[in-house]
Amino acid sequence: MPNLRTQRPVHHERQPSDVWTPGEAAQLDALVAACAMVACADGWVTPEEQRGARERMRRLEAVSVFGVDEAMAAFEGFVLRFEHDPADARLAAEAAIRRMRGRRGPSRLLISAACGVADADGSLDAEEREQILRLCKMLDMDPGEFGLIAPVLRL
Repeated sequence: MPNLRTQRPVHHERQPSDVWTPGEAAQLDALVAACAMVACADGWVTPEEQRGARERMRRLEAVSVFGVDEAMAAFEGFVLRFEHDPADARLAAEAAIRRMRGRRGPSRLLISAACGVADADGSLDAEEREQILRLCKMLDMDPGEFGLIAPVLRL
């Protein structure tokens, strides 16, 4: 079994169908919700994790499509929501994320962005991995595409 503290998710090169629509609020909501869910996966965010996640969010190409300030404000809002009422935050985040189901390009970018936030501290821990696997399931995406599971060998 791989060491989850050292395993890193796979980041994909952009495909022609992988596009964000500038100004589409549903895509921005889903992106920041997914990133906040991963950042808060273990139930708390240390100041170091928060700084790392913020810096990773700022560098994500997807964030620049929506505007860094707007995306960061939305991300911070979701993180605070997770800190104050995790159950309510999870419901709101999952509702936003599910709106991307069936939209393969945005779903792939959303999971890639969440993987980037998980990797902000240099490793992918078990809680972050489980959260990203949950995102894959919600969006009907293959976790193998992101290096989260080993490919099944067929004999």
